Amino acid sequence: MNKYTIIYNKKSRGKNLSKEFLTSILDSNNISYNLFDVTTKKETQSIVNLAVKNSGEYFCSVGGDGSLNCLVNALIKNQHPNPVVACLPAGSGSDFIRTFGISQNIIESVKHLTTDSTYSIDVGRVEYNSLTEYFINVANIGFLADTVKMSELVPNLLRKYRYSIGFWSQIIPAKTVFMSLVLDGKQYEVNAFNICICNAQYFGGGKNISPKSNLQDGKFNVQIFEVNKATAMKIFFKSNKGLHLSEKGVITKLVNKIEIKDPLPIEIDGDYVSKSSAVIYNEKAKIRFKI
Repeated sequence: MNKYTIIYNKKSRGKNLSKEFLTSILDSNNISYNLFDVTTKKETQSIVNLAVKNSGEYFCSVGGDGSLNCLVNALIKNQHPNPVVACLPAGSGSDFIRTFGISQNIIESVKHLTTDSTYSIDVGRVEYNSLTEYFINVANIGFLADTVKMSELVPNLLRKYRYSIGFWSQIIPAKTVFMSLVLDGKQYEVNAFNICICNAQYFGGGKNISPKSNLQDGKFNVQIFEVNKATAMKIFFKSNKGLHLSEKGVITKLVNKIEIKDPLPIEIDGDYVSKSSAVIYNEKAKIRFKI
C-alpha cells in the first residue's frame, strides 16, 4: 500500500479542521500515512526534505491552492524526480482539483487516495529577481495580481471573503497598463487590464477561466484582456461558466514561454509573488497528480 506524507496547513484560509477529524477519515478509508500539521512554508519544506531523503514518493496537501502550491514547490526544489501529489480540499479556493472533477467535500475526495490512478501534469516555472517559483494552476499579471496582494492583508476573521474584498477594493483605482511581452520568441505589446497564464481550468473560487487548458501539452493557455475596466468586469462574470473567450478584446495564445519585460504585479496559485519582470516556462510532465 502506498504511504502518504500528508501536510495539513493550519493557516489555510478555508476550513478549520481538527487533527482528530483528519485521522478519522483517513483511517476509515484504510489509508497509510504520516500526518503533519504546519503553519509556515519553512515547516513544509523541512518535512518534504526529510521525506525525500527517506525515498518518500506519495504526498498530499490538505488546504487550498496556496497549500498545494507550497508542497509542489518544496518537492521540486528538493529535486524529487517524479513525485505523486494529491490534494484534499480545505482552502478558500481549492480550484486546481476542479479540473479533475474531484469533490470539494473532503469526506468524498479522500477516497481518491485509495486508487492507483495518476496523471502526469505540466508545471509552470517563474524566474524573477534571481529567484524561482513554480505553479500548477494559474498565474496572473496585472489587475488580478493586485487583488491577490490586497487579499493577503485581509484578517483571518474574514478569510472566506478575502478574494472578493481584494477584488472590490482594487477595482476603483484599476486601469489598463502597457505590457511588453515576448511569447515564444515573438514580441507583443499591448495596453491590457490583466493577463491570465493558465495551466489548468479554474481559479477564483470556481471560475472556469480556461476551459480549453490541457495539463499535458507543454503549453500555457494565455489570455490577454485588452479591454477597459467596465468590459473587464463583464468578462470576469462571464468567466464563471467559461463564456468569456469569444468576447472582443480577449486575446488567446498557446505558448510555452512568456517573457515579461517591464515590472508588473505577478501572482501564482493565489499567492502574490512580486512586482517585477519575469520569464515563465512550462515544464512538461513534471509531477504525477493523484486522481
